[in-house]
Amino acid sequence: MEHGQSAPASKRLLETLERLLELPGAELESTLVHACDFIAGATGADKVDAFLYDATRDSLVAVGSSNQPLSALQKRLGLDVLPLSNGGRVVHVFQTGQTFVTGRLDDDPDELRGVREGLRIRSTLGVPLTVAGVRRGLIMVASLAPDFFSEDDVRFAETVARWTAIVAHRAELVQDISRNAAEHGRRAAAEELVTVIAHDLRNLVAPIDLRLHLLRRRAHDDARAEDIADLDVIQRGLRRLGAMVADILDVARIDQGLFTGAREPTDVVALIEEIARRLESPSHPVVLGVQSTGAVMVAADAERLRQCLENLIGNAIQKSPKDAQVEVRVATQRREDGEWALVEVIDQGPGIPEEIRPHIFERFVKGADREGGLGLGLYLAKHIATMHGGELTFDAGPRTGARFILTLPCAEPR
Repeated sequence: MEHGQSAPASKRLLETLERLLELPGAELESTLVHACDFIAGATGADKVDAFLYDATRDSLVAVGSSNQPLSALQKRLGLDVLPLSNGGRVVHVFQTGQTFVTGRLDDDPDELRGVREGLRIRSTLGVPLTVAGVRRGLIMVASLAPDFFSEDDVRFAETVARWTAIVAHRAELVQDISRNAAEHGRRAAAEELVTVIAHDLRNLVAPIDLRLHLLRRRAHDDARAEDIADLDVIQRGLRRLGAMVADILDVARIDQGLFTGAREPTDVVALIEEIARRLESPSHPVVLGVQSTGAVMVAADAERLRQCLENLIGNAIQKSPKDAQVEVRVATQRREDGEWALVEVIDQGPGIPEEIRPHIFERFVKGADREGGLGLGLYLAKHIATMHGGELTFDAGPRTGARFILTLPCAEPR
């Protein structure tokens, strides 16, 4: 028996399309529920489901269902979540990507017993649902009557499924935009809070450091070696805290467009030698190789350049295993637009994980093995290089280790 729709097929299609396009840019589930209601009304079916594949459960889930008694029964019987391993006609349509229609589902041995006997469905029409070029699930239209769907119904369902996929994709895009906007708002608020805290910490660090210097002087006058050693440890920790606070405040200056510096001729080699003497240790020597005669002068803000190089060399030391040296190479290179200084910082660490390579110069990004720090060092170093008209890149290396390359314009022709 055919359901005998009174409206012509073209009118039915047009009315359904109009109703789908009128849907607001809501979230995906609401969009699919409305779409299922429209299809149920246009076909006279007893139930319509929009199943989507859930990889976490390896199942097809009825994300949207028409508001009808048979849909409510389906949920009570647990047939709104169908594992692929259980088979059945819903799974069949999804796996084959082919339309399936039958008017005698009660005689179909490949259908699930719960659908045949629990829901007592007799006619089904299943159409794959392809969203943005990817098969994501299917639309299953069902009736309690046998031989319910006509050829016009099949063409109608296939066409409406394509429209529904477009509307579903629009809903997902709206969801993503809303989620990203909310995440951006939360992140902006968190960064503002961190900046405020950093300002307060900076005001606290200075007097604490002054008191520690006074205590260390007294301990030295009284020859209290143990106290001096303890104070040294405390001061090193305080210096690390001060460096973190300075990094946070510098990030805030970048956001506000206040991260600037006065440029003057600066000897890169002398600056690296000074940094190496301060950062290296017996277990992590820094080896400097200069492939140029004389000083390598660049036009730079010396303190900002020092900050950039300290971040690169300090990061290399932290990543390198014990008793492994960090290599720093300095050279000059003649280009069409003038002479450039090249600084390479090479470590023998585990290398840069592939998953963070595209984000290595973003703020708050650091490897899983990184101890301490906020993941701001490379972010700031990149901005300092850009501020000086240069660039900072990296070579992850084929096996282990990493190589960062800082390129800066020379102050004057050599």
